[in-house]
Amino acid sequence: MKYLYSIFILLLTQITFGQNPYFNTIDKSQGLLTNSVYDIFQDKDTFMWFATEKGLCQFNGYTFQYFSTSDMTSKAGSCIQQDAFGRIWYENFDGYLYYVENNQLKKLNQNKSIGYFKFGIIKDQLYIINENMIDVYDLKTLLLKKEIKLNTKDSKYIFFSDETIYVFAHQLIIIKNDVIQKKVEFPEGFLENFNSILVEKNKNGLLIGSKFSNYCYLFSNNQFARKELNLENTIVQNLSWCNNKNWLCTTTGIIEMDCELGTKRQFFNGTNISYIYKTKNNNYWISTLTEGLFYIEDFDTQLISSHESLTSLCFKNDQLVIGTKNDKILSLEKKQFKTIFTGKDNHQMGQVFHDKISNQLYFTSSKFGVLNSALKLTKELPIAVKSVCAVDHKYIAFAASSSSGLIKTNDNSKSDWDFVYESFIQLKNHNYNNIVINAKGKSTAYDSIHKTIYFATNNGLFYIGQNGLLSELKHKNTSLNITKLSYEKGIIYACNGDLNIFQIEKNTISEINFPATIQKENVERTILKNGLLFIITNKYIFEYDLNTQKPKQIIHINSNIEVNDIILKNNSYYISTNRGLIIKKQEVYNRSNPIFSIENIKINNEVVTKLKLDDLAYVENNIHINYRFLSPTPFEEHELLYRINESQWQKSDIVNSELVLNSLNHGNYTVEFALNAAFKNTTKIHFTINRPFWLQFPFIFGVTLFILGCIYWLYQNNIKKIQKRNQMVLDKINLEKNVNQSKLKAIKSQMNPHFFYNALNTLQSFILSNEKRLAIDYLSKFSNLTRTILEMTEKDFISIAEEVKTLQLYLDIEKGRFDEDFSYEIQIGKNIDQESIKIPTMLLQPYVENAVKHGLLHKQGDKKVVISFEKQNNELSIKIDDNGIGRQKSSELNQIKNKNHQSFATEALQNRIDLLNEYNHKNISLKIIDKHNLQNQPTGTLVEIIIPIHTL
Repeated sequence: MKYLYSIFILLLTQITFGQNPYFNTIDKSQGLLTNSVYDIFQDKDTFMWFATEKGLCQFNGYTFQYFSTSDMTSKAGSCIQQDAFGRIWYENFDGYLYYVENNQLKKLNQNKSIGYFKFGIIKDQLYIINENMIDVYDLKTLLLKKEIKLNTKDSKYIFFSDETIYVFAHQLIIIKNDVIQKKVEFPEGFLENFNSILVEKNKNGLLIGSKFSNYCYLFSNNQFARKELNLENTIVQNLSWCNNKNWLCTTTGIIEMDCELGTKRQFFNGTNISYIYKTKNNNYWISTLTEGLFYIEDFDTQLISSHESLTSLCFKNDQLVIGTKNDKILSLEKKQFKTIFTGKDNHQMGQVFHDKISNQLYFTSSKFGVLNSALKLTKELPIAVKSVCAVDHKYIAFAASSSSGLIKTNDNSKSDWDFVYESFIQLKNHNYNNIVINAKGKSTAYDSIHKTIYFATNNGLFYIGQNGLLSELKHKNTSLNITKLSYEKGIIYACNGDLNIFQIEKNTISEINFPATIQKENVERTILKNGLLFIITNKYIFEYDLNTQKPKQIIHINSNIEVNDIILKNNSYYISTNRGLIIKKQEVYNRSNPIFSIENIKINNEVVTKLKLDDLAYVENNIHINYRFLSPTPFEEHELLYRINESQWQKSDIVNSELVLNSLNHGNYTVEFALNAAFKNTTKIHFTINRPFWLQFPFIFGVTLFILGCIYWLYQNNIKKIQKRNQMVLDKINLEKNVNQSKLKAIKSQMNPHFFYNALNTLQSFILSNEKRLAIDYLSKFSNLTRTILEMTEKDFISIAEEVKTLQLYLDIEKGRFDEDFSYEIQIGKNIDQESIKIPTMLLQPYVENAVKHGLLHKQGDKKVVISFEKQNNELSIKIDDNGIGRQKSSELNQIKNKNHQSFATEALQNRIDLLNEYNHKNISLKIIDKHNLQNQPTGTLVEIIIPIHTL
């Protein structure tokens, strides 16, 4: 008890309010759905889990995955834990438990909740407090296993520590191995003042607090000891045991308490903190209720905030001196900034430099200024100096916007550089001279071993020795546009705007390789000091030792922080930024590597085992490799590479964690994954896609035999084919002969003597009747028809327009033989192009002649023939319709007149259609329909010829 009370006194007297650690903020701008976070947890696979106002989410270092179900009473909750089966448990503020299994959130089938009380997991059992009891569930089956009777209805809090359960009711009930071991009475006034109990373990027992009390209790060896907290205007929201210390998470910050040392440190003053968590990688996460999450790499790295934007840094002995963007010079004293000089021009301080010999402080702003040892302004020169360096006790070298040279700092001594200074002096009693003129100076450095001053300008890199000779130093006979110079142990280091690095020793220049692990396109600026090149990218600061050529990552920086200068002193980095000063120890921080693992492999969208991968069918060639990528440091830049069968390495996506390989050919495959170009320990996946059956030996052998048999068969039948081909040639010749003969027959049928005789008789009758006009018109038509028929003998096909013209001539001539009772009509469909659609020559006229001579000639009354052309479904339908006496009556009359009569034109045309179909591979069809009325008396004949248009 005396030991505990001594701790209380120390805690009361030793309270230290330090600076905040350097931290990264993860909030809604990085994908967090809400800035209200209640709990933090890291699972066995090192994934981070957060309980937020929007529910439970998992974080892989880059993206957040939220889990919810439709039957949740509320999403906000806390108390994240993991069981032995890998499930993540979570309790909402209504007191109902949910768990994540197979990437899905499920609800526990539990008794009705009595409110939010933290649950516990001990080995393979789940404990949930209920009215008068604790429900114990079997984690394997998730079924209620048993109940622990409490005989109390006023439970206020339950806490699980290792395998012990502490129930705070009307007294403290201690349960172990599911049996009540002890009941301890509370101190006087405990129940009255501790209405909202908070409990956390410490090294010796339990720390018991209350949200609204200004004191707490330490419970050890079954005894309570009161401890005053001395908190003002705050509410304790949570307790945490982190880094072997107790933490008070309050509405106005977080307090670290070391009960053994009796110290207290407060961080993030004014921030509403809900929890702090230390990861397996010794990093820290802090959850807030208003600002999201804070990620802290280590508590030793501090950020001293400043209202000024800090620029250049230097040490005046052991005192840090800092320039600002608004023409001020500050000093750091006891982690507080103190103004030691304020300029008048509100111009940015370009460089602050301390000369150890004269103990003077030089600064570059709109003018070049000198502060003496008492930090009083003693000199101002109207030159825009960009860089200065000490030469000796009398001179400093400078590089300015208009010139570069030497500045005299001491008139009462001699120097080896007096000759150089006097050689270039231009004005008497001037405090500086111009060694390099007509050039814009950018940087200067002095090699104290080889007694050489270097000036980097826009016109090249120049150097001068004590002999006063100014020379240009070139690389591969090319002038160098150097922007930064630095000196270290007899070597001048130089860097240009293209991130080319050079080493100069005894005026001999050589190039240094830029670190391959850093991508140049991500570099925002570089700082060169004392043989160290500090590389600032969009997310990190790297240190590159130009002597050993080894890069080292210093710190991860926030996107809203602009780094202006870095200096290394006493094994600590001092980093000036627009937000303040960052101080980080130099000791190597063992940054945890990202975690990569193969989650599953899908073949044609079905998950398969590794054994299956060695025997895939040729159609199983769509491979999807799903992997898990986890970065312990949030949003850290990593490069995941892959290659197939030792081909070139390619980048893979670390956010969308799937590699898709579709339509692979048969063969053996090896897919390798590597992180950050570290090709030593790669993850490999082997699989084999078998050949298709037609590329396997049995099939190839059988096909070869078949092909040889076919060749033999082809060889044996070659002569037969030749003979057959010759026979086909002969048949074709005969066919052409028959076609030509059929055409001649058709012509003969139209130009037979009987037709000529009838036509001439008609013409004679017109002449005898003295009808000259009709005779001339008739003779003209007769001659035109004769000429047209003769012209058709040279054509195989004619257009519809030509056929219509021929039919009109023929029908007009035949009409002369009849009285006024004969008429004809030719109908052409609107969708028919008369010029482009062609039909065989002399195909229609014989049918028209039959209609006139055999159907209409012997008919009494009106005689009419209708010829129509229609286009239907790429077919030309030609109909010849007459209202004559019909084929049967005509045949009977012809038999009476001439028993041996045959319709020569019809038979010739039918043969010709058959020959055309065979010769030209056409499909011309012919239908002749005898028409009858209702009394079955003949009313004429309909002839329909259908010709496929595409075959013409």
